[in-house]
Amino acid sequence: MQANLSIKGIPVQNIFTQYINGYYLINRRYQRKLVWSIEEKAKFIDSILNGYPIPMILGANYKKSDGSGAIEVLDGMQRINAIVSFIEGEFPIAGHFFDLESIALTKSRKDAGDLTQQYPTLPSDKCARILDYPVPFSIFDENEPSKLDESFRRINTGGRTLSKQDVRQAGALGVIPETINEVAMYIRKDGSHSNVVDLRYMKNISLSNKGLNYGINLNEVFWAKHGVITYANLRMSRDEELIAHLIACMAAPDTAQTTAHYLDKIYRSDSAESEDLAKQINKHNKGILIKQFCFVFEELKKAIEFDGAEFKNIVFKGQPNKVTQVYQILFMAMYEALIARNLRVANYQNLQSSITGVYESHLRALSSEEQWTATDRRNLSKAIFGLISKNFTPKAGSDQNLAGWVASLENTLNTSKTEQVCYDFKMGFAQITGAEKPFLPAVVSKIVKTLTAMTNTKPGECFVIVGVAEREADALAHAAHYGEHAIKYSDFYITGIDQEAAKYHGSLSKLEQKIVQHIENEPIEAELKSKIKAELVSFSYQNKQVMQFKLTRGDSPALYDQKYFKRTMSHLEEVERKEELNFLKQFERDSQLAQILP
Repeated sequence: MQANLSIKGIPVQNIFTQYINGYYLINRRYQRKLVWSIEEKAKFIDSILNGYPIPMILGANYKKSDGSGAIEVLDGMQRINAIVSFIEGEFPIAGHFFDLESIALTKSRKDAGDLTQQYPTLPSDKCARILDYPVPFSIFDENEPSKLDESFRRINTGGRTLSKQDVRQAGALGVIPETINEVAMYIRKDGSHSNVVDLRYMKNISLSNKGLNYGINLNEVFWAKHGVITYANLRMSRDEELIAHLIACMAAPDTAQTTAHYLDKIYRSDSAESEDLAKQINKHNKGILIKQFCFVFEELKKAIEFDGAEFKNIVFKGQPNKVTQVYQILFMAMYEALIARNLRVANYQNLQSSITGVYESHLRALSSEEQWTATDRRNLSKAIFGLISKNFTPKAGSDQNLAGWVASLENTLNTSKTEQVCYDFKMGFAQITGAEKPFLPAVVSKIVKTLTAMTNTKPGECFVIVGVAEREADALAHAAHYGEHAIKYSDFYITGIDQEAAKYHGSLSKLEQKIVQHIENEPIEAELKSKIKAELVSFSYQNKQVMQFKLTRGDSPALYDQKYFKRTMSHLEEVERKEELNFLKQFERDSQLAQILP
């Protein structure tokens, strides 16, 4: 590895240009969010301005499927983001903002309306000093995931100031960290389409901070909103610690412990604790375990949030204490009811009443300064189950597809910002401007054609969501036509298709029947028709019905009407005959790369 290492200084101006061109990539297996505050970013830029030495950025050469080069950033994501954020005018240093007239790239983006000049501006000589500063880079030529993971682990366990959970996660591989990470991202709603993400899109799936306009509103993240975990602790990945304890308790109830030492052990693949837990997760089936966790989480959340209430105000009559431990106990009591005993909630309001003031009435034992044990957690969870059991009723059959659709939609909307080519959104099936057309078979054709083009363009799952508008003007037009306002989430407007289905088709089920019939008539292979129909689902988001179409890339490209199509941004392009050979080769390379990268 040493022989392939190159060390050089890259001027700040070059880093900015490379960033804009999508040169820097992030692997979310070990770097999941931007966490620096405005103050931390400003301090870093001030160091550059004053010529102080800064830590080296470590990256690995990365070859994209199209043959172009890039850098996978192993250490330095926060620093590169700080550089770009300052140049784009997101924060000042000493009260002065970067002068966008300093370089042609920022000037052209300002003139195009992509950037706005903030005042007062930093003097030109100081802007030049920052732009010319050579940021030290250490880049090695290595593509093997295991070596990259080990490099990241060593960097982040060598005396740097990290949280305990960050140290555990550094370079950790296997079913245990994968399970914990998937659940954590589900709850934070900061998932990405793939593990490797363009650094430009990391802001879209990072938590907002004071003075920062990131994609995910911190105040809407469950943990922070309900006072379970503070923002400072979210920065230190304490939510993943909590989830790790619960995953272990669900999968291995007889051996799971409550200590930090136990968490250290399960993140070490060579420990007996890790081997035992991994075995139990695989026994349960990782996918099912994740769905069960998310289902229990959503059901407890419904009870907590009934009538707009918050966890800390329901569970505690006085000052909240031992909050994460209390949450674990309530969660495991719900798990006992919903999963172990296959019950369902009969009344969320009554369930909320049952846990109101539960800390003072039943969990005072947690106030002790002594370390609580697995036995304590088990006994207290049983006691709380006894308290809340009257609010459940038997459920007919068992459903392994348990993930809550509300959070799934929000996750899909956030994830779409990291790989737009794999997502498309439509307000409905009906034309609401000009001459009314109650149902357009052409819309279904466009959806199916789009799905084939998406899978031809990128590996993995591709989605078309109907009942979501991307522009406020469209949402207002929808409201004017149907008399019902959309629900805003992030940059999207959930319009729903309820009104359209009722007005033009009599019911949602009749609309679904027509859609299935139209899919059958589409000029695609029978296998693709079956896949699209099997994955077609409609679900409720805050009482608005949304429909999701989904298709996953297969072993070979998808034909639509005997032609291949690709998707560029939001446009479909037919693959010309003379380009088909190159297209097929590219498809194969993309698919192979997707199999290599975890």
